[in-house]
Amino acid sequence: MKLLSFILAILFLAVIATLYAVENPGYVLIARAPWSIEMTLTLFIPLLLLAFSLLAAALYIPARLYRIPRDVRRWRARRQTRHARSALTRGLIHLAEGNWTEAETEFVSGLRHSDTPLLDYLGAAYAAQELGLTEKRDEYLSAAHKSAPQNDLAIGMTQAYLQHLAHQPEQALATLMELRARLPKHRYTLKLLTRVSLELRDWTGIIDLIPDLRQHGAVPAAEIDALEIQAHRELLRQSLPSGSVAVLKKAWDTVPRHLHRHPALIAIYARQMIAQGESGEAESILRAAVENEWSDTLVELYGQAQGADTAEQLETAEGWLAAHPDEPMLFLTLGRLATRAGENDKARMYLEKCIALNGPTEAHRELGALHERAGENDKALGFYRRGLELYASESRAAPGRLVGPSAARYRAQR
Repeated sequence: MKLLSFILAILFLAVIATLYAVENPGYVLIARAPWSIEMTLTLFIPLLLLAFSLLAAALYIPARLYRIPRDVRRWRARRQTRHARSALTRGLIHLAEGNWTEAETEFVSGLRHSDTPLLDYLGAAYAAQELGLTEKRDEYLSAAHKSAPQNDLAIGMTQAYLQHLAHQPEQALATLMELRARLPKHRYTLKLLTRVSLELRDWTGIIDLIPDLRQHGAVPAAEIDALEIQAHRELLRQSLPSGSVAVLKKAWDTVPRHLHRHPALIAIYARQMIAQGESGEAESILRAAVENEWSDTLVELYGQAQGADTAEQLETAEGWLAAHPDEPMLFLTLGRLATRAGENDKARMYLEKCIALNGPTEAHRELGALHERAGENDKALGFYRRGLELYASESRAAPGRLVGPSAARYRAQR
């Protein structure tokens, strides 16, 4: 519609100009002795336009011919760039589809004339990684560094991620530590460093990361809390030779104060103290922890820790009955403490109460051992047998349950 309106306007103007020229053709005289040229204005104007057009053509054509080689080079460069971009697009599509060989081929084919070689190298490196060609992956990454050194963060993060995918945690850790030294606040570096440290079970490294993870929000707060507890738990759980109390206490001192009341950490620390022959100190720690916050695990451990005065320890545990009259784990602990204190009747009463409350099957072993020491072998065998039956029943309901230290003690007793 716009083109039609433009044509009609031109025709209208042409008609008006023609009518005006017919009525008043004008006059032009060009004189230079001994010649003179005389014509109407309506003829002079077309001739002038024709002469101007011929002059322009005479200048343009040689200039255009001269620029042909340069224009051809530019055309070829643009064409090659378009092909390189198409190859990059096809490579990314193949990468998304999981066609690793085709993706690598497309990325490499477009490299020579690509205006974004970094993307081609990174894509090729990812494809090579998925094909299991780690040496080629490293070659592509090295070439990416050379082609775009200003983008070393993107290249380094890709390298670390691919090393992590290839189950090369040591190499990934080295790459990430170098990146962290340059950019300590980079969130994804911290997040990936956490994953790699978990894979390496580098609990000390994870503890070192916790403050930065919190400060920069690289990981949700709940995950950081769980990670912190896990790291300290694993460090406290490490095997220690006899006589390593100082090492154990040092490890406990590194635990943040707000975690010193965490039941799981206290339980691990108390077990380690008992293993190191420091049952007295373990008893004090467990007593304070249970009085601060009830925990079946800590109560059960309290019965295993041998304090300086067993009678006083039994009295302490009996004091908890008022607030926890139906806790089977408490009765198991009371039974153990009463046995150790030589109060067999009381021990029997507590263990029978534990069994009546459907407490842990260890109560059957403890009660069986109590009867065995009293020479009542038939009753002892009955409790041992019942305990094993319960263990077998629990094992069928939850496979893998009958594998712990308690099961081993039962088998040893039999």
